[in-house]
Amino acid sequence: FEKGGLEESFIPPDELENVARGKRYLFLQKPILSLRFYGFNVMSGPSNNKKLRKAVNFGIDKRAIISEIHKNQFNLAKSILPPGMPGYDPKRDFYPYNEKRAEKQLNEAGYRKEQPLQVWSASRSEAAQKELNEVQSQLNRVGIPTTVHFETDWPTYESMLRANKAPVFIYAWYADFPDPDNFLGTLFHSKSRYNYTAYHNPEVDRLLDKARAERDYMKRMEMYRKIEEIVLDDAPIVPMVNHLFQMVYQPYVRGIEVSALGGPYIPMKKIWLKKE
Repeated sequence: FEKGGLEESFIPPDELENVARGKRYLFLQKPILSLRFYGFNVMSGPSNNKKLRKAVNFGIDKRAIISEIHKNQFNLAKSILPPGMPGYDPKRDFYPYNEKRAEKQLNEAGYRKEQPLQVWSASRSEAAQKELNEVQSQLNRVGIPTTVHFETDWPTYESMLRANKAPVFIYAWYADFPDPDNFLGTLFHSKSRYNYTAYHNPEVDRLLDKARAERDYMKRMEMYRKIEEIVLDDAPIVPMVNHLFQMVYQPYVRGIEVSALGGPYIPMKKIWLKKE
């Protein structure tokens, strides 16, 4: 890219600050309707313990991970619905980092430390390994031992998730369209094929079905806020980060329009090049 062989490029974390401050290239950044999270298999093993799942939520310092490891290439996720999504509540913050609250939940869980949590990742990138090592260290401090495992073949990884063979796993969801059901219904309805946590709450299913049929917009959004509150309290996931669209372009690239749905939805037919 710097030699002029490409019109656009991803930005390595260590280069982000320089690119953002520089004037040589066109830097674009926009929040995306997305969520990356750590999911729990709530069916069996130690991760079926709600208080243990809450302890993990309280025990991970997400802000430090985003700042120190990812160099602020993500936004901090405090809920399931990302900022900009209808139904998003900016005041919602169920699990701020708090070691004492993590230890309290852990004690109440009756967790036996000889059962380490297996954490699975499909990425073995340098950043992913650094994050996992830091998560492992943070959880160990509050008394939760973990082991880290990788399966970089995506079809195999997804098959593991469908078979509920990963006690804890990293997964991300990007909005197909800007509606809260695309997150809450897709990830947490018991009949959804993407409910990899095997989460099943009859009240959540009932409210999701009701919200899908509701025509009053405000009533519908209120239902989704209630659904999110119930799911967060059940803690089948650790909301980790919301993604940012971050790309750098040559200065002669024109007409780039980025929506909250991210790169796949950029209207390429509107882009043109103006070389001097």
